[in-house]
Amino acid sequence: MSSGLLRSRVAAALLLVVSCSACSVSKSQSAGSSLVVLVDFSKSFVPLSNDERALHELSSAAAELAQREWQPPVVILWSRIQSASLISSPLCGPYQFQQSLIKRDSDDSSLIKQKLDACTTAIVKASSIATEQTPYTDISGAIALAAEQGESVLGAKYLVIISDFVEDLPPGSQAVKLHLNGERVLLLHKMGTDRKQPALVDHLAHIRQWSETLRQAGAASVTALPLNSTTRARIVRALGAGTKTGTDVVVLQDLPDTARLDVLKTLATTLSKAARDWDSPVTVTWADMRDDPSSPWQMPPLEFTPRLIKASDASSTEQFPMLLNECAEGMKKFSPGARNGDIGASLNYYWSAGALDAQHVFLIASSFPDSPRAERDLPLDLTGVRIVMLPAPNQVDASDESAYLARVSRWEKRLKQQHAAVCRVPFNGVTTSSLLGCIYEH
Repeated sequence: MSSGLLRSRVAAALLLVVSCSACSVSKSQSAGSSLVVLVDFSKSFVPLSNDERALHELSSAAAELAQREWQPPVVILWSRIQSASLISSPLCGPYQFQQSLIKRDSDDSSLIKQKLDACTTAIVKASSIATEQTPYTDISGAIALAAEQGESVLGAKYLVIISDFVEDLPPGSQAVKLHLNGERVLLLHKMGTDRKQPALVDHLAHIRQWSETLRQAGAASVTALPLNSTTRARIVRALGAGTKTGTDVVVLQDLPDTARLDVLKTLATTLSKAARDWDSPVTVTWADMRDDPSSPWQMPPLEFTPRLIKASDASSTEQFPMLLNECAEGMKKFSPGARNGDIGASLNYYWSAGALDAQHVFLIASSFPDSPRAERDLPLDLTGVRIVMLPAPNQVDASDESAYLARVSRWEKRLKQQHAAVCRVPFNGVTTSSLLGCIYEH
């Protein structure tokens, strides 16, 4: 063999070794994923008994992502936000999920779902125990602990924080300076239980501030969703591929004392028909607006995803109209509504709930009172949002009908200035045909 040929073969062999080594290193560095869930256990936030549905939606989403999308092994840990969160002990876990190449009866995919559901139930129960609750809220320390937990994972890192995001440290304590490592962060927020909690508009400002702080600390992305509007599909989109899909539909009501209650059923019937044409999943949230500073009261979100093949149980196509009608019936108890339902903050709150949906439709049934403070409106870009105004006067508006009509016109102008597509149908004259025409811009 000639020396030139030998050198060529040696060089080729070395190149192959180097190439394989690079592949091995690349594979090693991309292996593994971690999810840390931080749950606020401060007295100003718990108990979580009314949030169990949302927490189970989170568990279902995590199990689905661990099985289908995240790089194994997947490590999941639930920890608490408390007075000194950096020294807190885990609520559940850490659990490790290693997907099997060949599915077995005892496959981890089913076990992780069972463990996470059991964890959720235990957390909700513990949140109602006075000795488990803490007087202060150290959010920064909990985030620092979560970041430290994720440092051992070379692959993707995910962080979910469930809180009112009002940090309240013990006297003399300093907030930990945050350093994140490219985590994708999901903030699941709600107003706290403390009477000293801020107004809804201020609560939303807190969420914006925390989102920006986490981005500056090194988060790869930050998504914020109201806890009571959380669904499995939305969490999967937030912590998975992040693709926007589906249709977000919100009914905001502040029923005037002249409102015909049978119209609520007309709204439900119309939405069930329109849902067949909208991109799925269609998520409907129905809420009653309150006077500032109270947050809206809402029904659990309903989700509609048509099935091509009918399952053995009732399909969502059959259940969805029935559930919408039940929702409409339940919302009658809020008639008449608040005197000055907080439209501006409620619209902003639920617009953020649909941040991961591709299409947005709002139905607002109200007398459209003027905002108590003009400066209170949060920045809001309603580009691509369809808003159906369903105005009706209160009895007191009979003394100055022109003022009522002027209020409604001002609201229409304001919404259009925020780039929404707006149409109006008088609430008491709504029919399925007129409402569909308004929704479809006929």
